[in-house]
Amino acid sequence: MDISKAISLIKNREEKGLSILYDHYAPVLNGIIFRIVKSEVIAEEVLQETFLKIWNSIDSYDEKKSSLFTWMSRIARNAAFDRVRLRTFKQQKKTELLDSTVHKVSECNIDTNLMDVEQIIEGLEEKYKQVLSSVYLQGNTHKDTAKLLGIPEGTVKTRLRFAITELRRKLKVDKRFIQGFILLLTFLFIVSL
Repeated sequence: MDISKAISLIKNREEKGLSILYDHYAPVLNGIIFRIVKSEVIAEEVLQETFLKIWNSIDSYDEKKSSLFTWMSRIARNAAFDRVRLRTFKQQKKTELLDSTVHKVSECNIDTNLMDVEQIIEGLEEKYKQVLSSVYLQGNTHKDTAKLLGIPEGTVKTRLRFAITELRRKLKVDKRFIQGFILLLTFLFIVSL
């Protein structure tokens, strides 16, 4: 089947047309995307987004201005660059948040030292210590922690919330300090590696 027929099918909202384009162009578009994002998993996600954008904007394709491949590869490149910019932005925001938190924690005049916090953490039940360690010291997501510990993700969140509340109660400080302190511990742990 020729590509112009596939375009007509997509314009008529027939998925068969998109399948034809996908079968014909997915490998080469995936290669373009991968060279930009440098991750197979992310490249596959961006490829799916690319074909969704092609589906949604097929009416804007003008064969007089460019070939179909050129038009699709531009969509793929733009989607890949958007993903890279988003990832960079998120990393920058995390760094700014950490810097801000470290600054706020260092300004606090609390006479609790690190030993007190360590003793309080040691006093927690093992299930709460495991969740705190997995999320804040090992940097795992809630979902990854759930898989590692063999418990539902909701249970991870509940245990984490309980552990932070318990730390706050025993230290008699506000919640932001505890979260900031845990972030500071995480940062110090990462720096020491």
